[in-house]
Amino acid sequence: MPVALPKRSLEPAEDLAITLVRRFLLLCESPRTRSTMLRMVRGSTGSGRAGRRFYRVINRAVLIPVMRSRGVQASAMKTELVASQLIGIGVLRYVVKVEPMASASVDEVIELAAPSIRATLRA
Repeated sequence: MPVALPKRSLEPAEDLAITLVRRFLLLCESPRTRSTMLRMVRGSTGSGRAGRRFYRVINRAVLIPVMRSRGVQASAMKTELVASQLIGIGVLRYVVKVEPMASASVDEVIELAAPSIRATLRA
C-alpha cells in the first residue's frame, strides 16, 4: 500500500514562491484592489503600453517588496519571467476565465503555480 506524502504547507512564511503568488492573487481578489487590478489585467492584453504599466505595478506591489523583505536578489530576467507567470495566471483566471483555473481556490492556484515560480527563481 503506497504511503501518502504530506502536502507542502501553503504558509507564505515557508516559501518565497508561495508568498509571491498569494500576494498577487490577493491583490486581484481583495475588495479594495480587485477592480483596479482586474482592469489592469484586462487592459494588459490589448495594449503594449497598458501591459508595461501592469508589469510595473506587479514589480512595485508584489515582486520588489516581497523579495526585498526576504533579502532575495534575482536577475532582471528571472524577475521578468516570474512577472510573466503571474500575469498569465491573471489573464487565464480573470479575463479568459479558463476552467478549472477560474473557479479554483486561491490555495489550489498557489499549490500548482508556486513550483514553476520556485524553479524560475532557482535557475
